[in-house]
Amino acid sequence: MKQVLPLIRIQLMEFFPFSAVKNTDDAAAKKRARRRLTSTLVIFLACVYMSGTYSMGMLKGGLDSSTYLLVPALMLMAGSVLGAVTTLTKAGTVLFSASSLDPLLSLPLSRRTVVLSRVFSLYFEEFLIQAGMLLTAGVCCQIVIGSLPTAFWPVLILTVFLAPLIPLGVGGLIGLFVNMLTARMKNKSLFTTVFSMLFLLAVMFLSFNAGTLFTDMADIAGSLQTRIFSLYPPTRLFVEGLAGNLGSFLLYAAISLILLALLCLAAVKGFAFFYGAINATASSKTFRMGRQKRSGLLLTLCKKELRQKYNTPIWAMNTDMGTLMAVILTVALIVAGKAPVVEVLEEVFGRGQQAGLLFGLIIASAQCLSLSASAAVSMEGKGLWLIKSLPIQADTWLRSKLLVSMLPPALGGLVCGVALTVGWQLPFWNVFVIMGLSLLVAWAFSVVELAIGLHFARFDWENPAEVVKQGGGVMLSMLVTLVFLGGGVALFIFLGPLGAAVLCVLLLLVALPVRLLLRKNAEKNLTNL
Repeated sequence: MKQVLPLIRIQLMEFFPFSAVKNTDDAAAKKRARRRLTSTLVIFLACVYMSGTYSMGMLKGGLDSSTYLLVPALMLMAGSVLGAVTTLTKAGTVLFSASSLDPLLSLPLSRRTVVLSRVFSLYFEEFLIQAGMLLTAGVCCQIVIGSLPTAFWPVLILTVFLAPLIPLGVGGLIGLFVNMLTARMKNKSLFTTVFSMLFLLAVMFLSFNAGTLFTDMADIAGSLQTRIFSLYPPTRLFVEGLAGNLGSFLLYAAISLILLALLCLAAVKGFAFFYGAINATASSKTFRMGRQKRSGLLLTLCKKELRQKYNTPIWAMNTDMGTLMAVILTVALIVAGKAPVVEVLEEVFGRGQQAGLLFGLIIASAQCLSLSASAAVSMEGKGLWLIKSLPIQADTWLRSKLLVSMLPPALGGLVCGVALTVGWQLPFWNVFVIMGLSLLVAWAFSVVELAIGLHFARFDWENPAEVVKQGGGVMLSMLVTLVFLGGGVALFIFLGPLGAAVLCVLLLLVALPVRLLLRKNAEKNLTNL
């Protein structure tokens, strides 16, 4: 343990590089340290913002003194599911990547020491997310409900430290074997992306259980509780612990520690096995000129962007999650049936007769929570010089990033539009309305996120997670997107179809000038990167 602590301290200094900001005289190093510190802070604040928005909405929207514990339970479930998916995609590379592990193995340190320190690196990132979500949910419960059980705050604070362990153990163990099985595949990153998406698809399908999605509004808390407890059973123990059941909380803590111990045991005892398997390379690679076909410059750049995106699992997972969620939501809506949906809308909004338009707006918006454009510029990394050296116009390069960012929402809008129109037996023009809304929202958000990404571009990263999950530009883009989404739903609630029209006009008024500026200053922006 004495050897582990210095390595953990180094890991913490990477998240909070106060020493580098204070003591270094190198301007570039100081800039990188400030950027890293800002990214860590932005991750935490983004989680606080999202948790606060959803928690206050649920507490003000129907949960009372008998059901308010579902708020921290939902935040625990959401953070744990995202943590499991994230850990699955990166566990193998973080724990056994040869490029970053070999220098540590050359030191007089045991394998157990090195592995435990790298497990902490996975743990701490998930800890920040859980801390932001759970503590904010607790504060919201304190403000709205007032009188809380004596055990509420002690259990909640302890859970902040325990919450990352179950997703870390489950996602880490699955991720090790996925990385091991795909190591010798030529497109191993693409296979990991597909597997992660299927895993997330299954989780979201369970979360949108059609049998409990739309029920009597008087029992909405019971339906929510059933769904949370079914999707993530440890939340039941957590809720019972918040209510004062010490035995349930101790069982939750024991399960968490056991799963963490299993991950550490597998990584330490199977070190040579996993290290050799995960760092293996494809058995053969061939290159044939006959396979290379001539295509337009824009299409070539789009293909390059798509390959890079889907060979970076953490990037693809974070940016296509909204489209997957929209598809699962559409399936749940169809199975639930139009009549129950309309009844709920009439009770909540008084606008049930406009169900098609409202859910078209929700589907269009849900797909744009985090588009690939926000990180697209930074993801060029240290290979940006190649783009600068090619005889291409800078605006063509930017257009390729916009098109790739819009592709998943466009396909999702088409699939969801056709499915809802057929499933609900709506007029055929609803297909074009839903797909048109998806295209417009995706274009507007992609333009804004690309502009933010250009302004906050960084190319000195070693791991894509530094850009995709920790980049200040990505987090700012998400916050801007959430504000627009909330405004769009509010406009519809108060203005109906006119609200949807107002939202479209506002999106154009914001995004069109930004796009014109990007085109005008494209060469200058590329030169200054």
